[in-house]
Amino acid sequence: MEFETTTDSAGNRVKKLPPSVVKDIELKNHARRLANLSPIRIKVRTCIACGTMFESAGNRTCGCNTRSTGYIAGREII
Repeated sequence: MEFETTTDSAGNRVKKLPPSVVKDIELKNHARRLANLSPIRIKVRTCIACGTMFESAGNRTCGCNTRSTGYIAGREII
């Protein structure tokens, strides 16, 4: 999965989420709103592996270390 790279207001490069992922989160948020649950928020984070800025809905790495990152029960394990 490739990230788009843009520049934010502070001049830092930020890897953006693909439009299909953003659309999926919007659909999930609509369903969560109907169920009176809190929405999923997209945040700009710093990757704990390489230090780059990226948009995330929960992961702590930008995908730079996909070989050493695993998932257990939907949670990222480094």
